[in-house]
Amino acid sequence: MARCLALFRSPGSYCFLPLTLMRVAFGLFFFASGFNKVFVPANQALMLETITEAGIPFPEVMSVFVASCETLFGLMLAFGLLTRLGALVLMIISLVALSTVGLHHIPDGLNLLTWYSWLLYLPESSYILMCVMLMVQGCGPWGIDRLIAQRCSQ
Repeated sequence: MARCLALFRSPGSYCFLPLTLMRVAFGLFFFASGFNKVFVPANQALMLETITEAGIPFPEVMSVFVASCETLFGLMLAFGLLTRLGALVLMIISLVALSTVGLHHIPDGLNLLTWYSWLLYLPESSYILMCVMLMVQGCGPWGIDRLIAQRCSQ
């Protein structure tokens, strides 16, 4: 009986560990991805080609802007600084990537359930869901946002 009740107890102070691990890993992913698009010439060319083919206006400017946003906001997310803003920016980038590029990978003529499963196979769908979670939850107790909030409340 005691084991059964343990399933329903509050997890304690470590309940935010998965949120923190996800935030840091997700932020570092976007930082690394954006950094490579800004500073590695082959990735710069690929980013420019992708944005051009997607029909996004001013592709030369937007490719650098988007990659820079991924780098900056990814790093901020990893540290838990302006977490909700960073997650919003990265969600917008992911939504644009999903709507301009990702959805075109889903075959035509699928039933709704099969289309939905294809949608969730696209990485941008997971990125969007993680961004929503971070916009709702914030950085958790282990991030710079929490330190700033504690200082402001004193």
